[in-house]
Amino acid sequence: MEQRLHFYFDDSGVLHKNAPINRFIYAGYVFVDDKEKEEAKRKYKALNKKIRREEGRDDEIKACNTCKRHKRALYNVLREYESLSVVVRINHLYDYILSDKKSICRYKDYILKRLIKEKAKELISKGLIDSDVDTQILINIDEQLTASNGYYNLKESIQEELKFGIYNYDYGKMHPNVFNGDLDIVIKYCESKNDYLIQASDILANRIFSSYKYNQPNLRNGMPNHKFLTMP
Repeated sequence: MEQRLHFYFDDSGVLHKNAPINRFIYAGYVFVDDKEKEEAKRKYKALNKKIRREEGRDDEIKACNTCKRHKRALYNVLREYESLSVVVRINHLYDYILSDKKSICRYKDYILKRLIKEKAKELISKGLIDSDVDTQILINIDEQLTASNGYYNLKESIQEELKFGIYNYDYGKMHPNVFNGDLDIVIKYCESKNDYLIQASDILANRIFSSYKYNQPNLRNGMPNHKFLTMP
């Protein structure tokens, strides 16, 4: 028997020392089997098509090109599913992290790995997945977030930490593994216009980003199955 997790991610904000808003967000959804993923996709697709009919449009609906009412509806249709986000407080980062594009890409990979790890631990604690069962983790990321040769580094880094654990030399501490069974990591960079769950992740990321941009913490309320992570 093998269990399969489907992660979907998009971002909001700019990770840069001169960013106009002091927040960078990764956010998305995770589905614990194929059936749940397809169910969520059908719900989001049906509402998405209804909104496009109402607006008389045939392009991709993004957080930046639709009204608040429709963004709220698109968020609510998947609100009960497992979701996750990491919020980066840019002014708390060391200067060397923001010094060049490669450093920024490495940090983005790091926070994505941390987020996946913490959500996987939460799913295990809730009894939704089993740490002893062979697992395949499929990580779907908006293609605009692709970093040169980052695919293999990210895949290997996630595999190492979740399957074998990792030793933190700065603090002399061993962080144990998360999965005991075999673990297969698959990373896919997706074109958002062809993937409704990447589009849903865009809506979610924008909602969380807007909660900081406009000082409206209520936008982060009512997420019953959401894992929030703040860094650093």
